[in-house]
Amino acid sequence: MKILFKIITIALLAIIGYIVYTTHSKMAALTGIAGLFAGIFYMQSFVLVLNDKLKSYKRQVEKIDISDSENSSKVEVLEQKIVVLEKALKNALENNNN
Repeated sequence: MKILFKIITIALLAIIGYIVYTTHSKMAALTGIAGLFAGIFYMQSFVLVLNDKLKSYKRQVEKIDISDSENSSKVEVLEQKIVVLEKALKNALENNNN
C-alpha cells in the first residue's frame, strides 16, 4: 500500500512538473502542489479513522478470546470437581454398605 501511494505521488508530481514546464506558470505549480498536499492530508484522515476501527476490532477479538479461554478453564475446573465429588460419593456409599 505504501509503495502504491509513493508511485501515485511521484506520478502526480510529474504531471504537475509537466504542466509547469508547458505553461511556464509558477501559479499552476503552486496550485498543483497545494492540491497534492491537500489531497494527502484529506486521505490521511480516512487512514486514521480506519486504523482506529482496526484497533477497536482487534480489542474486541482479544476480549472474545479471553472470555472463551476463561469459560473453558471454568468448565475444566467444574469437571474436575464433579469427578472428585463422584469419587467421594462412591466412597461414602461403599462405607455405608460395609
